[in-house]
Amino acid sequence: MRKILATVAAVSLLCSGMAFGAGFALGEASARASSMGNAVVAQAYDAGTLFYNPSGIGFLTGTHFNGSFMAIAPKAKFVRANFEGSAGDPTIHEAVDQVFPPVGLYVSHRLNDKFAFGLSFSTPFGLGFKWEDDFPGRFISKEVDLQSFYLTPVVAVMPTKELSLAVGLDVVFSNVLLRRNLLAFSTDTNPGTDVGETELKGSSMGKIGFNVSAMYQTKRLGLGVAYRHSVKNEYDEADVNFTLYDTPFKTLVTGGLTANGTYGLAMSGSAEITFPASVNAGIYYKLADNLGVEVDFLYTFWNVFDEIPLNFENDALSQVIPEDYEDAFQLRLGAQYDVNDALALRAGYIYDQTPQPIHSVSPLLPDNDRNDFTAGIGYKTGNLTVDAGFMFVNTGKRSTLENGVGQNENGFNGTYSANATLFFVGLGYHLQ
Repeated sequence: MRKILATVAAVSLLCSGMAFGAGFALGEASARASSMGNAVVAQAYDAGTLFYNPSGIGFLTGTHFNGSFMAIAPKAKFVRANFEGSAGDPTIHEAVDQVFPPVGLYVSHRLNDKFAFGLSFSTPFGLGFKWEDDFPGRFISKEVDLQSFYLTPVVAVMPTKELSLAVGLDVVFSNVLLRRNLLAFSTDTNPGTDVGETELKGSSMGKIGFNVSAMYQTKRLGLGVAYRHSVKNEYDEADVNFTLYDTPFKTLVTGGLTANGTYGLAMSGSAEITFPASVNAGIYYKLADNLGVEVDFLYTFWNVFDEIPLNFENDALSQVIPEDYEDAFQLRLGAQYDVNDALALRAGYIYDQTPQPIHSVSPLLPDNDRNDFTAGIGYKTGNLTVDAGFMFVNTGKRSTLENGVGQNENGFNGTYSANATLFFVGLGYHLQ
């Protein structure tokens, strides 16, 4: 009985916290591009094209340097549901305010009329969410921090003056941190006892992916397509630490977690998270000499989240967790208006479809279809370019109730509302 109780609690604790959704894909990697709703797959303006369509470097003359720095400030609220068999809670629970700083660093060089190469450092995936200590869903997720780092060398070749083709290698590093409280002895009528906390921390080093892309440009028309392959991150030898409170159940829970002393409260574990593949296609058109618009369609293969295997030093805690994510798309619109040779104004919009089924919506990531609105400005003086902009992400409200019945896998049901504000700044320099 002792082992069963603690094993069930620990498996519930660690597994549901690994369910990631659309919110951990970050398309904001260039201040200029993000100010235009990331709709730039069919145009090449600076070295930031290495993130959106690497083949664009074939159209850049000389050497380009670009660095963009973003600040993402998400907000979320939760109100627990009140339906038959569940106690409602009118309290509005808010996530802890945090700011996340993804970056994009790029350099490209055109060797001659036929060949160009580039190198980029970017953070295309990431997730951060933290709830207050008294949040009722802290047993599902209290804090999550997922980081990714892509180092990507690219080579482009131009068969003609209008067409550029490129291939690149993605060298991927990733860190993950999960924290949550440990709940024991909960039933339909008893909320259970808060008996401790746990933390899982791991790193995945040097996994390999690839990307291929093409861009066609004339004086007014641009066509682009880019594909980035999926990357499986393996967090081997992850550190799992349990901290138990001084409760009457401490000895009982300790025995279950450690298999009566066979293992310690600090043990090793492993997990896998796959960053999904995506394909992006778009068309750019210059309506006037000083006005260009673009429409892009991004399709992401989120179905790689069919299941997530978790393995622990104590085999009794190992489990394969179903996720059931579905493929999803983004529609991106962007425009730039050149006021004069130095000043440019930009705007954009993104519709972002969620891949997350209702039963996977949780405190880890309360995802929903999103509407993103962007605007920005650029200023050029000599060989130096300065870009700045912002984005507002409206996730709206999403309930885990369907026809009055709670759908969450952990029985934690209610309504989430979320949004995020993003600020961008970028610097570019061009050497002829």
